[in-house]
Amino acid sequence: MHVDVSAHALRYFVALAEEGHMGRAAERLHLTVPSLSEQTARLERQLQTALFTRGPRGVELTEAGEELLPMARAAAEAHDAVRLWAAQRSAEQVGAVRVGVFAAAGGPLRSAVQAAMAARHPQVEVATRRTGFDDAFPALRGGRLDAAYLPEPLPRELPGIRWATVTRQRRLLLVPSDHRLAGRDAVSIEETNGETFLTLAGAPPTAVDWWLVDPRADGSHPVRGPAAGDFEDLLDLCADGRGLGFASDFAVTNYLRPGVSFVRLTDVEDARTALCWRADERDPAVLAFVATARAVAGVRSS
Repeated sequence: MHVDVSAHALRYFVALAEEGHMGRAAERLHLTVPSLSEQTARLERQLQTALFTRGPRGVELTEAGEELLPMARAAAEAHDAVRLWAAQRSAEQVGAVRVGVFAAAGGPLRSAVQAAMAARHPQVEVATRRTGFDDAFPALRGGRLDAAYLPEPLPRELPGIRWATVTRQRRLLLVPSDHRLAGRDAVSIEETNGETFLTLAGAPPTAVDWWLVDPRADGSHPVRGPAAGDFEDLLDLCADGRGLGFASDFAVTNYLRPGVSFVRLTDVEDARTALCWRADERDPAVLAFVATARAVAGVRSS
């Protein structure tokens, strides 16, 4: 049996498998439901096997579909890597790219990417705006943002989104200036046991746990205090003595605040920044931006 399956067909299959619902997958792919249904049926005819079972609440993968999914994902990602490589090497692009930034995520890398874009693609306008955890991914999927710099860890499941780690930097403890740890050059995370910690509203639970180092090595759990609406709010709450917080060392440059001290943590993982974009992106200007950012960051194609 000779089978020539297109990258588009595999991308559609992956989207439907991840969404589990024809309507949601069609919306994500910017297709009509009948079109996606026909594409899926065509792929099943090509492969001569059923990939989904259909029901009133959606679709589920068959055994064959489960076997195909990791290969289809790998093929779609390889195709994306080729498109990004081509965008990086292509002639000057024209257009606009809307980039979301959470707090100080990306730090100096953002300036380096802007400079590289201005040199390579001067006719592409790159506009940045602040974004939060809770609205970044809906904005990406809905086309209100084209890319976003966000702190890791990201949610485990991100249908329709691709991402790459573009920076690593030290993690810092935020304390009120009159706190017992404020004058220290560095502290261990265990020295903060028993303290109350601020969190960010809308942050994925896995991300909150990671930043708080919850649970601790001794099995204890840090006390959680108020949830800040954004990073500026978190700084205000910390200055008021409502709790301690965490940040990357990029925040020192961008968010110095009277009443808040930054102290280096000695025994925790580094913070990381992810660049996120739509998995089905086709805009040459956006692809050029993603390729440029990855190249500046030294990220190999994946």
